[in-house]
Amino acid sequence: MNQYIQQALAGDEIAIWHITTMHKPRLLAKAYTYMKNKQDAEDVVQETLIKAFGALAQLKEPKYFATWLYKILIRESFFEMKKKKRTELLELEIMEQLLLLDQENSEDYSELHNAIESLKKDYQMAIVLHYFYDFKVFEIAEMLGKPNNTIKMHLHRGRKALRLKLEETVPQPLQQKDVKRMLKKQLLDLAQQYVNVPAYYELELEDYHEDGIASFMWKGKCKDEGVFIRLDDKGRIDDFTKPPTKEGTPITEEMKLEIAQRQLCEQYPEAISYYTLIEQIKKESSTSFKFGQVVSGFPLDGFYCLIEVTDPGEVIHFTYTGYMENPPEMPKKLYPTERILNTLYEGNWLLCAASFNKKYDSVPESGICAIYESDLLRQAFDAMTGKPLFDYDDESKRNYVPFPKVEALPKKVKIEEIIGINEEWEQYEELSMCLDEAYEELNWRPRDCQDSEGKSYDHYIKSKFENRVKAKVDKRTKRLDSFIWFTENEGEAKLSEEECLIIAAQFIQTYYPEYTPYLYVEVKNEEDIEENRAFFRFIVKKDGFFVENEFFHMNISKKTGAILMVLTPNIAVECIEIFDSKAIKPLKELLPLKGLKVHLEWNKVYGKTEQDEDEMRFVYRIRMTDGAFIKGINAESGEIIYSLI
Repeated sequence: MNQYIQQALAGDEIAIWHITTMHKPRLLAKAYTYMKNKQDAEDVVQETLIKAFGALAQLKEPKYFATWLYKILIRESFFEMKKKKRTELLELEIMEQLLLLDQENSEDYSELHNAIESLKKDYQMAIVLHYFYDFKVFEIAEMLGKPNNTIKMHLHRGRKALRLKLEETVPQPLQQKDVKRMLKKQLLDLAQQYVNVPAYYELELEDYHEDGIASFMWKGKCKDEGVFIRLDDKGRIDDFTKPPTKEGTPITEEMKLEIAQRQLCEQYPEAISYYTLIEQIKKESSTSFKFGQVVSGFPLDGFYCLIEVTDPGEVIHFTYTGYMENPPEMPKKLYPTERILNTLYEGNWLLCAASFNKKYDSVPESGICAIYESDLLRQAFDAMTGKPLFDYDDESKRNYVPFPKVEALPKKVKIEEIIGINEEWEQYEELSMCLDEAYEELNWRPRDCQDSEGKSYDHYIKSKFENRVKAKVDKRTKRLDSFIWFTENEGEAKLSEEECLIIAAQFIQTYYPEYTPYLYVEVKNEEDIEENRAFFRFIVKKDGFFVENEFFHMNISKKTGAILMVLTPNIAVECIEIFDSKAIKPLKELLPLKGLKVHLEWNKVYGKTEQDEDEMRFVYRIRMTDGAFIKGINAESGEIIYSLI
């Protein structure tokens, strides 16, 4: 049979005929028991075979072909019987067929099968369809005519009942995760097969989510050695990244594209008919291919597959986000684009100052400049009505007071002393998460620290942050850039906001005194005040302008007076000193702007329900002609400040 399936994959019509001849009588007999009508049974079998051969590339193990084929028959029968409002017979049949599933390893699952048979009927159906037939939650909900949340509840309660039942027959107590692992025990082997993990890599993350998604991460001995993979509830790659390991002669871009297309087809063959290659970016030693779903010439937001292939032909990144089976239609009438630009020019503009670095392609060097800003530059407009879709907070309504007059404290030299690290803590090495090579990341933990056992996301996050102190130090100046305590801070003090403010101001006056002439304190609203901690933002101000995104952010414990977090400005004080706003031009002299375009795009609706997230709307956005994001207008030169990132 394996040989015939391989030949069928290659399009061999004789092999397809042989497989059809072998399985069709059994399929017809089974379909007839459901449909009670020969014609309906033949229609269901015909649809089953068409879908099976259309998606044959999805089948990982040819020996499971019969079970896989039967799964498709069940789905088609369910949908057909749903039209006739009689699915009870099929539900009973599935229960009777339970022990036939996974018959190659049935002896390993006997206790599990017995436990499932003891569950309530609703829980049985959810467990069997999800874990044995690999149906997704929404598919089961559609098949059984029940809400998604009901199916999720049945799965949750079914697993809980399974655990209790299995504990009666298994010598050692079972946790909820053990039941999941029994149902999905092959996922780790499958993940390792996909990524070919080197033997010396250590498994750091092994997480099985409630909805069937599984995530794994391995780490090597150095910073660049690591593999992450996430599998969906059918064992297909959802997200995957690894370092290059293959060496050899570079292949052509056409060959790399073929590799990317083959990888996509192996994982999601059904997506091929929906996708188009929408972006191809050549990097230093690899090429990134983005396949997306395009409607009326515009890619659908949030539905794509990104695949990166190295020059020797190795896939090192794969991200899949799905497609829409029922994509939206192009609106028949669009709002005039010139009115969108008129709305921009006639709207409210704010004169402010902002610091920029090299990520803004229009800025030759880092520094501060005065700019005209408009919320409409960040806005999305309904393409049919022209109405703005989002609300933005008005930063201009925030109030600020001068930096407190405080005396500097005795200055400490060592980084540990500045942060508050004592002899009960030890420094340890950890793979740095800092992407900026100008900084060094330091880590401390208690000397008697015992990491919690396990490799789930919860355990992984705890091992990285619980009872940890992390800091960043400028490699060139050796100056402390930031630090944060991930600990519970207990004490009997009950400091006020004002007392905490003095502590924060004294720290800045002691270690960053050159900034204090330019700092103002943001006044907090009543709802921003917390009982046990005090947060402060000290904003940079020069020549009457508050500099956006340049501030000290500090967190003080009201229980102990300890400084729990410090974030310093990105901009050097020298850039603040040389900022001069005397040559600002009136806005009317700078408008209209050149190089602007009103772009059309499909925008995904991220709503409160799963149904909302399946919606798509057609919107306008104001961008540069090459699609770059616009920050504002340089108030001196009139040049547009934009970024391609």
